[in-house]
Amino acid sequence: MAIIGVIIGLIGAALGVVAGVVGGLVGVVAGLLGGSLAFVTHLFPVVLISIGIIWLVKGSNPRKVTGVRADRGIAVTPQSPYNPR
Repeated sequence: MAIIGVIIGLIGAALGVVAGVVGGLVGVVAGLLGGSLAFVTHLFPVVLISIGIIWLVKGSNPRKVTGVRADRGIAVTPQSPYNPR
C-alpha cells in the first residue's frame, strides 16, 4: 500500500511540476506582451514624428499626387445665386 502511495505521490509531483512550468511560461509570455505594449506606446509618437520629418524633408512630388485636378479645357462658370455649383 505504501508503494502505491509513493507512486501516486510521484505522479502528483510530476503533474505539479508540469503545471508550474506551463504556468511560468504563460506568465513570461504575458509579461513580455505587456512590456512590449508599454514600449509601443512610447515608440508610437517617435515613429509618427519620424514619418512627419521624412515627409517634410523629402517633399511631395506633384506627379505622384492623387486628387482632384481641374481640366484645363473646360471653362469655369462664375458663381452666382442663380448658378450654384
